[in-house]
Amino acid sequence: MSASRFALRHTLAASLIAACSVSFPAFAAELPAGTVISADNIDKIKNDTFEGHSIVSLLTEKMEWRIRNSGWKLPLAASKEVPLDPRWVKASQANAGKASINKEACRVDNWGAGEPFPEIDMKDPQAAEKLMWNWHLGQLVGDVSQVPQFTQLLIDGKKGVHAEPVAEFSRYTMKGRLTGDSTVEGDGSERGRQLLYFKSPSDMKGLGTYTQMYDSEKVNDVWAYIPAVRRIRRLSGGAWMDPVGSSDQLQDDLDAFNARPCWYPEYKLVEKRWVLAAANSKTGLWNPNGKSFAEKYPVLDDKAPYWNMNNNNFEPREVYVIEAITPSVHPYSKKVLYMDVKYPRFYYAEAYNRKGEFWKFMEFHSYANTADGDVRTTASAVIDFQRNHATLSMIDTASWKTNFDAKASNFSLQTLQSAGR
Repeated sequence: MSASRFALRHTLAASLIAACSVSFPAFAAELPAGTVISADNIDKIKNDTFEGHSIVSLLTEKMEWRIRNSGWKLPLAASKEVPLDPRWVKASQANAGKASINKEACRVDNWGAGEPFPEIDMKDPQAAEKLMWNWHLGQLVGDVSQVPQFTQLLIDGKKGVHAEPVAEFSRYTMKGRLTGDSTVEGDGSERGRQLLYFKSPSDMKGLGTYTQMYDSEKVNDVWAYIPAVRRIRRLSGGAWMDPVGSSDQLQDDLDAFNARPCWYPEYKLVEKRWVLAAANSKTGLWNPNGKSFAEKYPVLDDKAPYWNMNNNNFEPREVYVIEAITPSVHPYSKKVLYMDVKYPRFYYAEAYNRKGEFWKFMEFHSYANTADGDVRTTASAVIDFQRNHATLSMIDTASWKTNFDAKASNFSLQTLQSAGR
């Protein structure tokens, strides 16, 4: 064999060996429940899978950014079905093919209770808007609910918790009721009523708001009680876009989206995908009687930036990704929302400023209370990354009550005044 032919065969063989070596990469591993995703291991495990989904596909861009840059850790948990109230399921199914969006009147026609649009077609040009109406009208919150105490932690990303006010929140549904003889209470003009007032510290005690929500284009009527002067003040119609006290959240950020859908000019359904979320959260994330940080807030890490809820369970959930374009007077230019495909529940939201820059990340943990048919928030976080500050709401789930004996008259301005005194 000539030297040239030997060299050619040697080169071809080497090329084949090299080709084979890059054609068979290492197999991805299926990670066990309990694996914790963190900045330390994300590059190593991002192509591995959990319940058949690659880790990288279960993280949004901003979720991965938080893990890499701000100490967020996600413990993997086996996914579980979220049981849905049979009354809600039946009411939702009854709306199929009947309910329709009435843009001029800012309402949904032919809706009784539950989700107005139980069947969503991704190709429907109104799909995103229908999902937002599902959220607004069809949340699994019960006909009446009361959270006797929750704390709103104000957190500096360098120094930690600097305020821990405690408040009470209650809500009464006037339209879309699932208990009783009728889905509507009153004349049908009201959507519901809400009461919120602070119990501590002393300089905030008694401060609160009473809100009447309507099933029309009419903005909410909101009154505030000021205990220092023992007076009621009516707030402006644009209060739904205002900050909640000195917190990082707007009124519109409560549970991710707290506006009537028609107040936003445009929605886009971006995609359907999977994410890791705390859909079957641990309970007892806040212990009001705890002495140390760890006892009071067992879900939090006691180190900078102090707002990471790293000790909960995160499971794969399929979600709709919705882009909500705000009105021009809104502090945000848009919100990106991640809603569960099986029922109206937001796990995450991103807010962008008027320049289109990423501003806030919102995170919501929840669990199903099968006894009363509602889905309860255990904790939420609104993180302002531009000022390195966050507001966390931690709920005392043990004292939460749903569908107890109550009347609409229990929710009024007089109730707010009495609570504030």
